[in-house]
Amino acid sequence: MLLNGVANHGKTFEAEVCVVGAGAAGLTLAMDLASRGVSVLLLESGGVKFQWESHELLDVERMGDTPERLVTGTRERFFGGTTNHWGGLCRPFDAFEFEEKPWVPNSGWPISRDDLQPYYEAAARLLNLPEVDRPYDLAALGVAGHPTLLGEFVDNLEPRVAHRAPTGRLRMGQWRLEDIKKNPLITCLLNTTVAEIHSATSGDHIEYLEGRTLQKGSLQFRARDYVLCTGAIENARLLLASNAVHPAGLGNEHDLVGRFYMDHAANGLGRILPLDPAAGPSAEEVLATRIPVGWANTPRARREYKLQGFYALCINDNLKQPLAHERAMLSLTGAPQGGHSESPSRLRKALLVNWEQAPNPHSRILLSSSRDVLGVPKPAMDWNVTEQDINSAAKSAELLSLAVAQGGRARLQIGDLRKPPYTVGGGHQMGGTRMSVDPKHGVTDMNGRVHALENLFVGGSSLFPTGGWQHPTLTIVALALRQAEFLGARHARTGS
Repeated sequence: MLLNGVANHGKTFEAEVCVVGAGAAGLTLAMDLASRGVSVLLLESGGVKFQWESHELLDVERMGDTPERLVTGTRERFFGGTTNHWGGLCRPFDAFEFEEKPWVPNSGWPISRDDLQPYYEAAARLLNLPEVDRPYDLAALGVAGHPTLLGEFVDNLEPRVAHRAPTGRLRMGQWRLEDIKKNPLITCLLNTTVAEIHSATSGDHIEYLEGRTLQKGSLQFRARDYVLCTGAIENARLLLASNAVHPAGLGNEHDLVGRFYMDHAANGLGRILPLDPAAGPSAEEVLATRIPVGWANTPRARREYKLQGFYALCINDNLKQPLAHERAMLSLTGAPQGGHSESPSRLRKALLVNWEQAPNPHSRILLSSSRDVLGVPKPAMDWNVTEQDINSAAKSAELLSLAVAQGGRARLQIGDLRKPPYTVGGGHQMGGTRMSVDPKHGVTDMNGRVHALENLFVGGSSLFPTGGWQHPTLTIVALALRQAEFLGARHARTGS
């Protein structure tokens, strides 16, 4: 059932589980819970289509060196969330990403790749992917007759390919809308923003959520369990702003809500310069015309050189043209799309870099002293990029450059990762409500439940203890499916 919050001012809605946010995490969670016989309230701040009025609720106050690009054009506030401009890259986290690494403080997940594997498989089926991990098999990929760019005995970098979700699975709000409308166990309220989470006076559980609309109306939502799936920034903001009982905010007993905020610092790394353009393209250059292909640093290199994750993506595009997700965002907002200033060629093959930040407690989301039009304190972001982050990325870029040179077919023309514009953020907001075994080290447990609250959960990439180099959406969907199984079993046990 699809309803508009504006037409239901003053009403109270009830269900077994209330999910806040209809993006990748929220839609996946709501649909899977309903398939298990659990009734769901699904709350979405925006409408079915993009509207400036709701989009402006995403305003963020920037602190310190936080760049504007980190918060501008990277999020959406309508049905489908940021999948409305998702480029579709799908790559799971490798087993190594879940491990604690002595050279990366605060690393390590409370779950392993094996724990997540069945949900990765379910996520791949949901997104119509043929498998979870796409192997770099030149014969299977149809490029066995082409040489590779890396040297024969390179063990610091390895070529990696990813799946791209098919067009019919890119915009989750579009392909799940009819399912939401027809499902008798789901009540979805649009144009309804959760302004405050009200806990009991005992402070150990949530009693109800307060929703507000831009037309100054209010609604109440009551459930046995509540799940915040509003993104890394908004999840932290909601917890901090709900401070009527706990002055520091919900789940913030150890001052950890909003901390360990991470992004993939992403920008153009440089270009591939073939030594002999007449020699014919490499396997990577051919693959780049049709699938995502690039190079990641290996676990061996990361251990030896004490590195964080790094991935250089070879794109069949000119860096001066907007990337896929940026074109989608420009289309939504009606902004001019621009275009090539020169034609792409083999001599101008571009590299885009994703590099991992170490979890840093000083990189965080706080509350601003200003409020939005609904009266909710705006989020303030203090994004910190450390010397460790930049030195790690620079070393990985150096290793990649040496590996390509060893191959003897090309050279890399790369910039200095120790200087702007490489520390601008890639729109992959992560952390802020990280999972942990010990409440002193994180906000939520391995199932996403806020440690200090019996019935409040968090979903999405704000749960990530570390960010890896992989794009986060496939892992977001896998975690949502895992959480749905946990909550479904929880409600089955209590007979609710």
